[in-house]
Amino acid sequence: MPEAKEKGTQKVQEFKTFVKAHPHVLKKVKRKEKTLQELFEEWMLFGEDDASWYEEEMDEDLEEVSEEKSIGGMLSALKQMNFEEVQKGIEQFSGAVYSIQEVLSQFRSKPKPQSPYSQSHSPFPFRHD
Repeated sequence: MPEAKEKGTQKVQEFKTFVKAHPHVLKKVKRKEKTLQELFEEWMLFGEDDASWYEEEMDEDLEEVSEEKSIGGMLSALKQMNFEEVQKGIEQFSGAVYSIQEVLSQFRSKPKPQSPYSQSHSPFPFRHD
């Protein structure tokens, strides 16, 4: 019986070493997708060479690479940008918006001016002395 306990302790130590070498495995525990016990059981069943342990690690690596590429692409685009042309484009856009506002204001119905008779309560246009 002591041999079984010793063997179990040895497997736990091996699993700890595996987790230290592959910290991405613990993300499932942190996200509460799996318990540590479940991960240990899967590790015992499939072994540490199973591809499922490395899929998430590869996904993370791909995400990091794509983020670096997108940031690098934005920086190179900023370097190549001619800010005078950008300013001209903004001014043209602003002018176009102003023109559209002018056209729209011509089509809006203008409120009818009220006659002086409608403002008083009396139907007669003269005042009482």
